[in-house]
Amino acid sequence: MAEAKEEFSKAADLEDELSCPVCLCLYRNPVSLTCGHSFCKECIQKALNAQQQSKTTYFCPMCKVELGPFLELHKNFQLCSIVETFKATVSKGKQGKEKGTQKKMVPCDFCLEQSQTAVKICLTCEASLCQAHLTKHNAKILQRDHVLVEVTVGCSLEDRKCCEHSKLLECYCEDDETYICVLCSITGSHKGHSVITMKEAYDQELAVLSETVKSIRENRSALNKALEELQKSENQLKINTKTLTTQLSNLFKEIKTEVEQKEKQILCDIQSNEKKQQADLLKVKKQMEEQRDKATQSLQELQMMRGQTDSFLFLREFKSVKDRIKNQDFSIDSIDVLATQLSQITIAHIRSETQTYISSLDSMMEEVHSEIINQMQQTRATQSTSLSFADPFLYHPFQWK
Repeated sequence: MAEAKEEFSKAADLEDELSCPVCLCLYRNPVSLTCGHSFCKECIQKALNAQQQSKTTYFCPMCKVELGPFLELHKNFQLCSIVETFKATVSKGKQGKEKGTQKKMVPCDFCLEQSQTAVKICLTCEASLCQAHLTKHNAKILQRDHVLVEVTVGCSLEDRKCCEHSKLLECYCEDDETYICVLCSITGSHKGHSVITMKEAYDQELAVLSETVKSIRENRSALNKALEELQKSENQLKINTKTLTTQLSNLFKEIKTEVEQKEKQILCDIQSNEKKQQADLLKVKKQMEEQRDKATQSLQELQMMRGQTDSFLFLREFKSVKDRIKNQDFSIDSIDVLATQLSQITIAHIRSETQTYISSLDSMMEEVHSEIINQMQQTRATQSTSLSFADPFLYHPFQWK
């Protein structure tokens, strides 16, 4: 009882640490501020909108540190993963309690008056046994070698028998990947096949389970890392746009009236390109988040199967999970947006060639538009890859002639 209270207390403390300080619930899509504090994305957006309406500088609701006029919310992938793991652990504990309650509903087949709860099932006798009758059963020498399994709701004795010979399923056919009785391997359709005992199959598949869990973990780790890189690329794309907008605005102010319309055009191109590339980034992020969620779900199912000691149920459930995992796509998209800015040499050159630049403005705009569109490329691979792309402004500094 004391241990249960202590465990509950620890879980409650951990839940408090993983709760948003605004809504006091577990983090939903957590994001971090520059001061280090984290909030639900929706909660902090509401708080910042309220600050904006009151025309005050953005500040952290927790430490009151000023965040500046330009604020960027960065998704906290590590905190998001911890919250998901905590939810899965709590859910697994609840399912275990429900499962334990269900086991108590199976009555003993030998109790005559008031049926007691069965604690074991004898596959040889084809009967469920309470603790008292189990003791009597095991006391008999001839019954000590009988096969006893845990009480399981949803799996009857008939499920453990061969539908052809009505014998206990004690073997496993490696050729057909199915469980069979002894007669199936001697005289039935599985004669001459590679046949092992159910226990041997259980041990083999348990090893496969460990390797599968390891593989899923590696894939999930790779997906998390790729998502972090995508977040960096998204941030870099915004920085590129902000940098280009500022530099080009200063340049066009010097050129004054003659290039006002062209200034609007190139800034519009940059903004349009950001929206398009932003949409591509969000699309890839969404796909990879779905892949990560599938990997997490599969991992949780596989981890829950570790506690399954019933070889029959384990083989049946694990085969279904393996087939589903084979059809899952863990390929990774990688998008790399490099820093883009004007060099000082380029700016000086443009200032000295202003008059010439104005006369060739139309042809210049076409080239700039093409280079901005090509600044971001997308690659896809089964393993995490990252390709670097040339900065069009750094290596080709506005050579529009």
